[in-house]
Amino acid sequence: MTDMPTQLTTDFDAVLDRGDIAGARRLLAPPLALGCAEALFLSSSMLAGEDDAHAEADSFANLNQAAEKGYIPAIYAVGLCLLTGDRVEQDVSQAAAYFERASDAGYPPAMYEFGLALFHGNGVAKDVPRAVSLIRASAQAGDEYAREFLLAHSLDVGP
Repeated sequence: MTDMPTQLTTDFDAVLDRGDIAGARRLLAPPLALGCAEALFLSSSMLAGEDDAHAEADSFANLNQAAEKGYIPAIYAVGLCLLTGDRVEQDVSQAAAYFERASDAGYPPAMYEFGLALFHGNGVAKDVPRAVSLIRASAQAGDEYAREFLLAHSLDVGP
């Protein structure tokens, strides 16, 4: 078990890029049966696009279960849901806690989001030096939003 994306995500994305939703479901079925966190996370994105009244709740349940199992992209995604109030009640303090956890694991999008929370004091105590450090690390890891933030605020992007 891993807490970051593996070949399963690459294969899943390739199947979906071909428009083969049935194939994507078949690909996820065996790891889902084993309770694989990555498969739960990937399946949550498929359920979110369905019109079924229960699909949204099932989607978040799978996402949350993947986060509880320690899958870093799911932890980040739950943080986004909490930040925006998507599928759950908005809670910026909880969102920041999820972003911090995923940031501590080195996940660039979470480093950016937690950096923003620290920069603005949104759900956490304001800490601009730490915020800039995290946002810079996120930009250096390839996060374009972090890079744009640094440029917009006339902050050095770094090497």
